Amino acid sequence: MVDSIRRFFGTPHWPRQHRWRMRVWKWMNSLGLTGWHILPLHRRWIDVRKIEMPMTGLDPAFDQFRIVQLSDLHFSPFVFKTYLRQVMEIVNRQRPDLVVVTGDLITGGYRYIDGATWLLTHLKATHGVIATFGNHDYSMHGKRNFEQGGLLADKLEEVLEKRGIQVLRNEHVTIWRGTGRLTIVGLDDEWTGRIDPDAAWVGLHDDHPMICLNHNPVNARELLTYPWQWMLSGHTHGRPMQDMKIAGRQVRKHRPFVAGLYDLGERRLYVNRGIAYGNRKRASNRPEVTRFTLSCV
Repeated sequence: MVDSIRRFFGTPHWPRQHRWRMRVWKWMNSLGLTGWHILPLHRRWIDVRKIEMPMTGLDPAFDQFRIVQLSDLHFSPFVFKTYLRQVMEIVNRQRPDLVVVTGDLITGGYRYIDGATWLLTHLKATHGVIATFGNHDYSMHGKRNFEQGGLLADKLEEVLEKRGIQVLRNEHVTIWRGTGRLTIVGLDDEWTGRIDPDAAWVGLHDDHPMICLNHNPVNARELLTYPWQWMLSGHTHGRPMQDMKIAGRQVRKHRPFVAGLYDLGERRLYVNRGIAYGNRKRASNRPEVTRFTLSCV
């Protein structure tokens, strides 16, 4: 009996359990308890978002090309491997042509590198997996420990690349289908001061259909001077407030971009709510996998 209950919660069948889990979610929310990620009821409740991605100048060879975005895995003792392994299966069921991971693969510490890499090797996509880094891939302390944080990220990149996962840190890569091309620009982390968009865009031209991966969307408007059409971000976990230290004081600031799709004139920004399951206080704030389907304009 106990084993049956454990299997039920450990490997949930979401379509059959969605309705009662929503009722439990609302009840827990009324008591302010949904942030208790140690409870098993909702830590594996994944929201698969399906977004159309029209692009100007896109070659017809890329029409209906599928990109699946993951963000903020935060592999650590607080986000279980069994949960993240299920997320990889959900991604594979989307039949992606490309998977992009927009930062915070780990929550600091060399001992989590192999586990995070092992998880990402389970992803199956025609054009592979591309990852960029976030603040936690360097450290948990922003620009402090700058040198040590760089060593950690270098090691993470080395292990990922050895297992066939491409890492972009202020770099770009072009994907080809026949004579058609799609450029992916990967920016390094803004919070730790590693971002260098000039280096990322070197050698690129305005007529390239271009997607930018940028962990922290806070600077999206500043980056409008560069020729991307879509920017994919994470970092926020869908929370509108950010705790910061300013002049030695702890303050709370509103984030300009929180979750979902934003129209920036002729550009589009999408902020993924991430996978790690801590502090999910609203049903609309469930962990997220996003599937984009490209189309020609």
